[in-house]
Amino acid sequence: MSAVRPDGLVRAPHPRLRPYVGDYVGYDIAGVPAGTHLGLPSGMLTFIVALDRPLLQVDEATDGADAYDVLLAGLHLRRTLIRHDGAMSGIQINFSPMAPRALFGIPAAEFAHHSVDLARISRPLTAELHERVNRETEWSARFAAIDDVLIRTIDDANRPRAEVVAAWHRIIGSHGGVPVSLVADDIGWSRRHLGSQFRSEYGIGPKDAARIVRFDRARRLIPEGRASLAEIAVDCGYADQAHLNRDFREFVGLSPSRWLAADDVARRHTAGTDSEGPASARD
Repeated sequence: MSAVRPDGLVRAPHPRLRPYVGDYVGYDIAGVPAGTHLGLPSGMLTFIVALDRPLLQVDEATDGADAYDVLLAGLHLRRTLIRHDGAMSGIQINFSPMAPRALFGIPAAEFAHHSVDLARISRPLTAELHERVNRETEWSARFAAIDDVLIRTIDDANRPRAEVVAAWHRIIGSHGGVPVSLVADDIGWSRRHLGSQFRSEYGIGPKDAARIVRFDRARRLIPEGRASLAEIAVDCGYADQAHLNRDFREFVGLSPSRWLAADDVARRHTAGTDSEGPASARD
């Protein structure tokens, strides 16, 4: 699930955390019309610490909203809706899919396709993060507090199988362009075994992982306005613009142009780590 920051306040985590954390995105958005921000699929799990007031995530089936002080959204293939009154403030932590095991001892698959109140998983961690981040008034101090809490929590020994990690990096390193059969050959598994192990760890299959990585790259280029949709489609590995539009409608429920028109926050700017994740995790 993506978040945004009009002036691009993005900071890298402490080097100790870089295998697990892409970056921190501080956002303090005001002066936009009240409405709904669309959180879109990406190759990162989204961990949000709200500032001042809870984040409101909408249930599309009921139009009700759940309030979160600290939210973790897993890998997903559909949009999520964030309701706002024209202002939002918080910090988004972009987690690699390897982070849940190292932080909580459970695979990323446990969070796939939904968002959770992290207090249900780790109340002490959640309480300390929320209290310390909201106590500070400077972004640098907030980011330092997150570094401190996560460094004390991380367990490097708790990692997914090496083959599953290698498969993930192969997919994101190719921007979603490598065939799944070739990934399976590279790690010495059958395609069926790769799919089973991949879904058990991440909650989505390798083909869907490739699709969201490709989509995430495209949706970051679109708001920049430097290239046409047809050019972006080709650059991101789609067969043509119609192919890009089909994925957009499946993942977002809207065409690219209607997405920008509907989401004022996204139209202003999109920030944060792309699906390739932490640089050190790609080496």
